[in-house]
Amino acid sequence: MNVSINRVIGQDANLKVWLSDQEVIISKLRAHDVIAFKMLYQKYASAIYGSIIRQVSDEEKAKSILTQTFCEVWQSFADYDETKLRIFTWINQLAVQNIKKATV
Repeated sequence: MNVSINRVIGQDANLKVWLSDQEVIISKLRAHDVIAFKMLYQKYASAIYGSIIRQVSDEEKAKSILTQTFCEVWQSFADYDETKLRIFTWINQLAVQNIKKATV
C-alpha cells in the first residue's frame, strides 16, 4: 500500500501533515483494527514462518509458534516502539522468544 493520507491537525486548515502508510497502519494496529492486523499478517507471516521452520524443523510446532507469535503481536502492539525496531524485526524477535519457550 503506497498511499499517503493527509490529515489536518488543529484549527489551522493550512497546516497539513502527510502520514506514511506505515504510520497509518501502526495507528490502526494500536487501535486494534482487524483489517490492519490481517494486512500485517499477510505481509509478514510467510517470512516469519520461514524463520521459525528453519530453527524448529517440525511443521506443527512451527505453525503453533507462528500462531502464538501473531497472538502476541495482537495483544501487545501497544508495546511496539517504531523508533527502535522495524515491525518485521519486532515480530521476528517475538518469534525467537517463542521458539526458545517451545524448545525448553
